[in-house]
Amino acid sequence: MSIAMFIYAFVLFYVLTPGILLSLPPKGSKMVVAAVHALVFAIVWSFTSKYVWMTTSSLFSAATMKPALSTTKPAMVKVSM
Repeated sequence: MSIAMFIYAFVLFYVLTPGILLSLPPKGSKMVVAAVHALVFAIVWSFTSKYVWMTTSSLFSAATMKPALSTTKPAMVKVSM
């Protein structure tokens, strides 16, 4: 797991903590509220994690690409036995 995905999971977990962004159901017990928020987290994670992974991996791979030492193709060598 990359550091970007870790940060994304951390922020998503914090935002979907009961009482931070929303509290579903409003008059439910602690266990019901926790279960609903866990379900919301799982649904949001499953729909967005691949997009975030692809976006962050392409951003970081483009930033760390190194130029090739040589632009010519290596010569093919024929080996006979």
